[in-house]
Amino acid sequence: MSEAVCLCLGLIYDPMVILEMQSANGTTNYSLGLARNVAFLFGDITLYLQVHVIWQSVYDILLSRPFDTLTQSIVRNYADENQTITIHDPNTGKTATIPTIPRGRPHILNHIPFSWEN
Repeated sequence: MSEAVCLCLGLIYDPMVILEMQSANGTTNYSLGLARNVAFLFGDITLYLQVHVIWQSVYDILLSRPFDTLTQSIVRNYADENQTITIHDPNTGKTATIPTIPRGRPHILNHIPFSWEN
């Protein structure tokens, strides 16, 4: 998750738990920390995920292999370039299908204007 999204959501993260991240271009950076048990709502499925916070990320939130494994996700790609992800909650047995959006600029920018004034 980008630091910008983390700050917008008011999440607390542990700066003592960091990962070394390697970008596609080969550069490496460290994550800022780990936000524990962050609730994500997908339809009527609530999942509590462990989220690494990344400084100046090119994405808002990136879900990857651990998410796919936990939810037993199934990705469907269509000829019209649409895509859906079907997830399963192993604790409740609920299933939800989620449309995806094309990759583009992050919806939350890395710089958020902030003021202590009301």
